[in-house]
Amino acid sequence: MTYLRRELRHRRKQTAVVAVGLAVAIALVIVVSSVSAGVRDAQASVLESVYGVGTDVTVTQTAEPGAGGGGRFDFGEDQGSTDDDGATQLSQDRLGVQRGTASFAADALGTITGLDHVTSATATLSLESTSFSGELPQAPQDGTDGTDGAQAAPPTDGATSGDGRGFGGGSFDVSSFTVTGVDPASDAVGPLTTVEVADGRGLQAADADASVAVLDAQYAAQEDLAVGDTLTVAGTDLEVVGTVTSTTGDDVATASDVYVPLALAQTLSGLADQVTDVYVSVDSATDVEAVAAAIGSALPDASVSTQSDLAGDVTGSLSTASSLVGNLGTWLSAVVLLAAFGLAVLFTVSGVNRRTRELGTCSPRPRPRTSRGAWRTRRPWPT
Repeated sequence: MTYLRRELRHRRKQTAVVAVGLAVAIALVIVVSSVSAGVRDAQASVLESVYGVGTDVTVTQTAEPGAGGGGRFDFGEDQGSTDDDGATQLSQDRLGVQRGTASFAADALGTITGLDHVTSATATLSLESTSFSGELPQAPQDGTDGTDGAQAAPPTDGATSGDGRGFGGGSFDVSSFTVTGVDPASDAVGPLTTVEVADGRGLQAADADASVAVLDAQYAAQEDLAVGDTLTVAGTDLEVVGTVTSTTGDDVATASDVYVPLALAQTLSGLADQVTDVYVSVDSATDVEAVAAAIGSALPDASVSTQSDLAGDVTGSLSTASSLVGNLGTWLSAVVLLAAFGLAVLFTVSGVNRRTRELGTCSPRPRPRTSRGAWRTRRPWPT
């Protein structure tokens, strides 16, 4: 250690250059590795709200063209109510699967659970509740339309009547929110693993048959709802027992506005023994693709996706960015380490060459012969 200390102090410039070179090389490796890990963490964070913590495979089913929820409300003759002014009040709630998605038999959960390498699985029912409410005023019947008190025929051009007067105005409101039916007893995998209770409580196993709901905290604040209030879903009043926020931050919305027990969601939507999603957890990352293939074989009509598949579909292609940063980090680390190693070798060889006499690795040069064959006297090897 004494010799090493003296050697480093004796050649301060060389020591400083080597130290800075190695420091820069190590710093670059650390920075690139950290950026690569950060991109992977960001990818996982983005996918948590739509995929589920601990979920390796998601099973859904794509709806047939024209299937799914629609935008049409039909009212019968006996629906609605008329006030004293003759205006008709109309209101209707509809709860069904979202457009583009389809429900399938809940028996698929048992089929998936029986596959090898599957540690846990849970099924959910993703729905959308749409409410329509409006007022249709009474058509003029006082004779001012030139019909002597008879109701004027509706215009055929879809705009106004023949005398330029419309149907009398009206007020209509259409609102919607998402509802997810979950198994209250499942806490190992699924959408509830990405949320934490902000107020009240979450869904419990005892709530399997109860008319209760847990709201997203942002949705609850938007609708001015709190624990203990009542929320109407498909004409049924549900007690709000808690609010939840995303585990990624309070400013991040969860996967759904309202969470209710799965059995209640199936009853309210009229989709008995139906689900829309199955979340699957696999025992090892190396078995994810094999399990996905097995699910595809057991359920030919299902759409099976893994977390890497979902990442590839996310806007911005997070998986491509992660792969690019990872490959760049690997090659840059290799180049930097080789450059640092070469720099250290060059300085080491240079130092050894300058210290050859001190190390005793050089023999004296032979003296040239004279014309008489005698050795010419020569000074020792120069220092």
